[in-house]
Amino acid sequence: MIMEKITANIFVTDNRTNKLYISSLIDRENGALDARVRSKLKLSILEFSPNCELLVNTRDVWARDYMPIQLTENIFLGYTYNPDYLEDNPECVTNWQLHNVHTQRQLVRNESFDFYLKQMPIILDGGNVVKAIVNNKPCIIMCEKILIENNVLEKDFRIWWERWWNDNFSGTDMGLVLLPWEGSDLNPIGHADGIVRYIEDGRVLMTNYVDFDKRYKDDYGALCKKKLEEAGFKVQSLSYLDKFNYEEDKLFRLLFKHSWCYINYLQEGSRILVPSLGYEPLDKEALRQIDQAFNTGKHIADVQLIDVDMTSIVEDIGAELNSGGALNCLTWTTGA
Repeated sequence: MIMEKITANIFVTDNRTNKLYISSLIDRENGALDARVRSKLKLSILEFSPNCELLVNTRDVWARDYMPIQLTENIFLGYTYNPDYLEDNPECVTNWQLHNVHTQRQLVRNESFDFYLKQMPIILDGGNVVKAIVNNKPCIIMCEKILIENNVLEKDFRIWWERWWNDNFSGTDMGLVLLPWEGSDLNPIGHADGIVRYIEDGRVLMTNYVDFDKRYKDDYGALCKKKLEEAGFKVQSLSYLDKFNYEEDKLFRLLFKHSWCYINYLQEGSRILVPSLGYEPLDKEALRQIDQAFNTGKHIADVQLIDVDMTSIVEDIGAELNSGGALNCLTWTTGA
């Protein structure tokens, strides 16, 4: 069945969402996510979005990664969720259809999700999809780790991508930006939502890669910015090294490797909830920069900081911890 053409007017980006879901496992002890922190986290998310619903039958808390991706109001994109970083922990892999993932309300009323699902025949994580609009056209930004997971060359993938969207969505021209990947040692998850987020047509906000480029003599930030600019985006970047003394500020130095988490904020429509690392000066600076990116010149979003130290949650992923994400990873948002 061929779907309607997807245009910028009907493409559901984060700023067009109005419904929030989290896994019912959110406040249960598991790996690095201790029960006390998880309980506070759940309460804070529910306070931010009182109509938030719980997803039951999930295998872990990272709802963004395994739930389908909304394209338009009634059409969602399905994919195969089989992450290589969980190959030693298959019990954590959720297949939302096979495991019958529903909301608590749906279970009570014997209902199911009311949307059309179009299955894309690739291995993918939902967290590796950042939906955007550039030059009034829909676009998807992903980390090139997807090429490794699907054992395909970039040239061949781009040819297939263009054909698939054209054939399945009435000639849709779905833009594609593939961001460089540091490799499994430095970035085992490889998700775009830990690198860049959409602001508005032609504008994105990138994590503080510039700091890591400077500190570790890397060039991933510069390469990501180049890729995004080549696609037509104006890129604004978070940066903290100029505000904090890495050598003298011990707490900043300890938290530096986790500072990427601020880009993994939760956005529901025009409201944004920013993760916290429990260090007030750094949290406030991240909040200021995100607010400035969205609201300089005109007001686009209300930005606030979560009142929970999420350091243990954003710790690097490990075989027995299944951690390594923040607020966008923990949530699934849709729009109607």
